Amino acid sequence: MRNIAAMLHEATLLMRRRFESAARPQKLTLMQWRFLGTLARKGAMRQVALGEAIKASPMTVSDVAERLVAAGLIRRDTDPDDSRAKIVALTESGERKTEIMRDISAAVFADAFDGVSEADLEALQRALPRIIENLGGTLPDKVE
Repeated sequence: MRNIAAMLHEATLLMRRRFESAARPQKLTLMQWRFLGTLARKGAMRQVALGEAIKASPMTVSDVAERLVAAGLIRRDTDPDDSRAKIVALTESGERKTEIMRDISAAVFADAFDGVSEADLEALQRALPRIIENLGGTLPDKVE
């Protein structure tokens, strides 16, 4: 079983590296893409809720949001129901960038799973949620 755990860890690291390399021309990190992808799926939301969705600390969310605002990819508005809270939403540029990033993600996943049978993919989809739950984690929302 340790061999499987080591391989899962190595696969995760390699996928992250491959993605970040492919995304570098777009000047986005994986965390920034997760931020944009979540907004694309769920729509405008409170910054705190976004942090919970991507499992990032408030400080990380604030830093990422500032960078994405500076890049013109999101906007932050004061929540009309709570002046202390911020609502984050994609801009038109953010929506266009999200489409580009979806294509990049699809290409990385296609490379990663090339030659893996449908049966093996189905087995992974059955096994990984159990492993995550056994370790006390929660299943992520659909990932881009």
